[in-house]
Amino acid sequence: MHDYGIWTIITPIVTILLAILTRQVMLSLMLGIFVGFTVINDHNILLGVKGTVDGIIDTFSSAGNTRTIVFMVMIGGLMRLVVVTGGVRALVQLLTNKTNLIKNRVTTQLLAILITSLIFIESSINQLVAGASTKNLARQYGVAPEKMSYIIQTACVSVCSSAVINGWGAVIMGLIGVQISQGLITGEPFDILIKSIGYNLMAWLSLATILFYVLTNISWGPMKKAEVKYQESFVAGNITLSSQHNADEDDIIEHPHAYSVLNFFIPILSTVLMVPIALYITGDGDFTKGSGSTSVYWGVMFGTAVSFCWFIGRRLLNIDNFFKELFIGYANMLKISSIMILAFLMGNVSAELNTGAYIAEVTQGVMAPGFSIGFIFIISAIMSLATGTSWGTFAIMIPIGVQLGLSVGMPVEYMIGAAISGSIFGDMTSPISADAIVASMATDCDHIEHIRTQMPYALVTASIVLTIYLYLGFTY
Repeated sequence: MHDYGIWTIITPIVTILLAILTRQVMLSLMLGIFVGFTVINDHNILLGVKGTVDGIIDTFSSAGNTRTIVFMVMIGGLMRLVVVTGGVRALVQLLTNKTNLIKNRVTTQLLAILITSLIFIESSINQLVAGASTKNLARQYGVAPEKMSYIIQTACVSVCSSAVINGWGAVIMGLIGVQISQGLITGEPFDILIKSIGYNLMAWLSLATILFYVLTNISWGPMKKAEVKYQESFVAGNITLSSQHNADEDDIIEHPHAYSVLNFFIPILSTVLMVPIALYITGDGDFTKGSGSTSVYWGVMFGTAVSFCWFIGRRLLNIDNFFKELFIGYANMLKISSIMILAFLMGNVSAELNTGAYIAEVTQGVMAPGFSIGFIFIISAIMSLATGTSWGTFAIMIPIGVQLGLSVGMPVEYMIGAAISGSIFGDMTSPISADAIVASMATDCDHIEHIRTQMPYALVTASIVLTIYLYLGFTY
């Protein structure tokens, strides 16, 4: 593998800095990718341009990438259907007017946490459902989109990285299994993972943090400024009850069977419940070996088919109108899908540059044993921030963490937990994180504003996590 030296980290640095400075995520991704391909092609600018143009097409050569992009487009169609048939509006009315469960800012935010925590199979569906369920309630009670995207994404990443019965757990168990097969450690992957999850402190403290901010109504930094600005608009009447609904919701059809919560739950639940079934099938009877991208693709296909039968059968929509609304939903996903394509390409460029391995290599062997747990956490955090991927960071840092732990006599559960914690930090803070992109879309929040307001909160939590890891390292 070619050694690009210090140039290997230039691409993510350029992308992240541009995203923060320009607040234009697509421009930042394109320029960062261009810089990466220029480095790969011996600093030849023309070949850098060619690599960028060709790379966008090559992104679709990965079946997993393609399935995920198609899923993002198709989920937009599904969301459009539940909106125009009055499903979302009916759900909001059920929670507010009929059951009186959601009646203020606090309960709206708690509902988002609850929904996100219950749907732990797949992170994209998790956030999209939580966003669709609470977006209008948040507007109604004046909760800023920045706050909702922070709550939904942080809860999502924390829960998904701690739930062993999903794709995240399957990936980590697979990595642990490799270490066992190599004779480095002994035991069952599942047992080791269960013990390690207890030390995924970034997840546990992040959940505690969002509950603290929700229940106390405390905010600070960029988040406070965003909330104050939104509240001022809300009080001034710029955000009123008559403007609570998206433009999409103005298109709700008039029909006796419209405005039913079943129009929300049947499409969404059929999609969500199909995911674990697909994981089981694609894993040949073992859901932990199933394909995550295939499963969500199957899920949204099944959900679309069920929606067709449901809405056509109840004569809410005829066949022409069904596909008309479906395609409108697909078109609404053009921006998010474009960003996702570039995010995948950025991941490919980082892999080609060997960014993660370079960061790990230049930082190994430079600390006392007591620093080892904190070291793995910090390097995983830097790597995930630079690459925007937690799963890619898992693949690099969990083996390194296990081997470092063995060499300094530190429990491997500590090291694996620290690697997971650091890896999800990037999911919460990187502008090129797929989960962050989805969270922004799900809550109608400007993407860079989401990152800018969420990052200080994540940094404070990470500082506490690092302190605990150092304490564990020096007291073991």
